[in-house]
Amino acid sequence: MIYNEMLVQVPMCSHDKIDLNVCLINPNDDIKKELSYHKNIKITETNDESGLADSENEFDIIISTKPVSSVYMNRSLTSKGIAVQPCVSLTDTKTFEEAGRLMYINQPYWFFDENEQMRTILFSSKKYHPQADIVRNKSDFIEHTEYYNTDMHISAFNYPNKIFKQILSSIKI
Repeated sequence: MIYNEMLVQVPMCSHDKIDLNVCLINPNDDIKKELSYHKNIKITETNDESGLADSENEFDIIISTKPVSSVYMNRSLTSKGIAVQPCVSLTDTKTFEEAGRLMYINQPYWFFDENEQMRTILFSSKKYHPQADIVRNKSDFIEHTEYYNTDMHISAFNYPNKIFKQILSSIKI
């Protein structure tokens, strides 16, 4: 539940466009349900990144439960596109560097799930910053969630100094 909320709501509330074209890679039913609270979106589903092979400047948001190649991601996203994908940890610099090669913003965010396990997701964007560009007209009115809210969105991108120094060279903020 918490993981799905954070995987979906962070990118959805960071993009200022209302009519969004969203690609879901390997989604589960909970992710689809979480996305259903947003209106005026077109959803494309694929099992893996190969489903992006024929896409060019097509998607506003890519939400993936698997790692995605930066080449597919960059080519498939519009000029203001956002992609989120899982990463191993807050110090997964290999994933950060790979995903960030072609993106303007590339930052992990973290939170604790319902099992008190730390979860990490990588936010990559061609334009929008996940904290500075949060769309409060969206985030402040998400009422169905048990975890996500505007403050949790913003705080998920804050890191302890030791970790920030460790990942600074591999992220784009």
